[in-house]
Amino acid sequence: MKTSRLRFRRRLAVIFAALAALGLVSPAMAYSVYRAVNADATTGAVTWNAANFGVSGNPPTLSFFYFASDTAARAGMATAQCFVKVDLPNTNAPVQGDHDNVGNAAIHFVANPADQPLPFPWQIDFDDVPPGHWSIPKAQITAAAANNAASRVAAAGFHALATTGGSGVTIVNGTLGNCGP
Repeated sequence: MKTSRLRFRRRLAVIFAALAALGLVSPAMAYSVYRAVNADATTGAVTWNAANFGVSGNPPTLSFFYFASDTAARAGMATAQCFVKVDLPNTNAPVQGDHDNVGNAAIHFVANPADQPLPFPWQIDFDDVPPGHWSIPKAQITAAAANNAASRVAAAGFHALATTGGSGVTIVNGTLGNCGP
């Protein structure tokens, strides 16, 4: 199984190199995941609250989805007002079970201490169920037991990432044309 995975990765690397040589893809192209969020319709400012960053499920996680481009994200989640876009720095062609980091230890954020926030980086995992699905486990976000606490911490954390240059997190327009932090 490990040998076939290595062969697959080698073949993928050869194909990617060939496409890059032909100019069809850029080796620096980011692999990005998206989360649909609501915003103020007038200002386009993302609503940085627990409702937009709901941690849920069993086990509880914060979900994101892979799309090849902003245009593909808008087509895939056509009713989304805005998107939080996360560039995954160490991901190229993930396989189920792979993971990457969101944020870094140098980026600090302010969350309610009662919500027991955990610092960056947070690990994001590729489970591909449903296809393209990535998630950040609650245990990466907070030490608190409540999903609501994790949702509030996630909102505060992603707000800090979206307003910190070089964090790999940006805000992208959805149905609103003026999205921003």
